[in-house]
Amino acid sequence: MKRHIPYDRSARLADQIYRIVSETCYNDLSDPRLEGVQITQVRMTKDLRTARVYFHLLDADEPRIDAAKRALMSARGFLKRAVGQEVELKYMPEFEFFYDDTADVREHIDEIFEKLERKEHPEG
Repeated sequence: MKRHIPYDRSARLADQIYRIVSETCYNDLSDPRLEGVQITQVRMTKDLRTARVYFHLLDADEPRIDAAKRALMSARGFLKRAVGQEVELKYMPEFEFFYDDTADVREHIDEIFEKLERKEHPEG
């Protein structure tokens, strides 16, 4: 008998919402504040009432992050309608938006390692 790996409903729904929100942001939203925004992941609460949408910006600074977050908040209704057209749910989740700094942290760590490498192996 074949065993199935558990894949809970919140994870499946998060994957669907991630796909829809990513495509909608890329193809259908023309707000200049969203230029360069990349949706990185969506996490659902266990009760499926809240979708936490994480986004990233290249060369981000605090004002750009705030502007992008405000733009996503103002597009929330449009995004919810896009999700509602493709996914049948008893309750449409509320969307919360968070800046995902994982790539920034990784880049900073890489810079530190490069500096350490240069100190250990000076050229010359």
